[in-house]
Amino acid sequence: MHDTQMTKKYFFIDESGDPEFYGNRHKLLVGTQGYQPLLLMGMIETQNRRALRKAMLNVKAEIENDPLYNKLHSVKPGWYLHAIEDHPDIRTKVVDAIRKLDGFRTFVVIGRKSLGRFENTHKNDPAEFYFDLLYHLLKDRMNREDENYQLYLAHRQKTRMENFQDAIKKAIERDNQRRKNPLSIQYKCDIVLSSEYPEMSIIDYLLWALQRYIIKKEDRFYTALIDKFNLVIDLYDTEHYSKVRSKTTNYYSKENPFSLEKASKFDL
Repeated sequence: MHDTQMTKKYFFIDESGDPEFYGNRHKLLVGTQGYQPLLLMGMIETQNRRALRKAMLNVKAEIENDPLYNKLHSVKPGWYLHAIEDHPDIRTKVVDAIRKLDGFRTFVVIGRKSLGRFENTHKNDPAEFYFDLLYHLLKDRMNREDENYQLYLAHRQKTRMENFQDAIKKAIERDNQRRKNPLSIQYKCDIVLSSEYPEMSIIDYLLWALQRYIIKKEDRFYTALIDKFNLVIDLYDTEHYSKVRSKTTNYYSKENPFSLEKASKFDL
């Protein structure tokens, strides 16, 4: 099937937290100030990126043209909607806009950081940890030959295209191993700057709200956006790996949304 005849589906992928366990000179960061105890990987899936892009640009324009917001410290030349840097008033406005926005699905993988797992499974390599989560985020998501998948990963200092492509290939290969008839999946991928892709602000805010809920126990923003999460995988919550008899699971959906009460305790 020619590319021009195929439906395009877009994935915008971002992270919250980091995969690091060691700092300069191999200094262990676990337990020190500023250490990030979680890595979250998430993405939104859409067939109408133009509408999402327009919606987020409109929110940004409203803020810039409103004297209630445009004098706040985070509104400055070159700014874009980025939850961790935005003023609290702007966060509230953006969350309200996203919870009213349709036309996308959200998938998230929670990576609990464990030094033992990092050493034994991920071979002391932050990139291995990072792309383990990315692989689980992508598996089962590309499953049609009549769709052309466009994957955009938010740029970070240590993000490498080689690893991104490898995670995509592994996800497709794993899915094909489970199929009676393997599929030929068409895709393109790129690593992009969030400042140039307003659609990234949506997944950025969703991840920020979830991380804030887990770490700070503040559920205000997560609860406001909870209906936007289609799938949350608490990847390393081994206590809740799916068991038929006990009906426990580390996979959460709209019908069974993620909550701290359902998950095993986070070691923060």
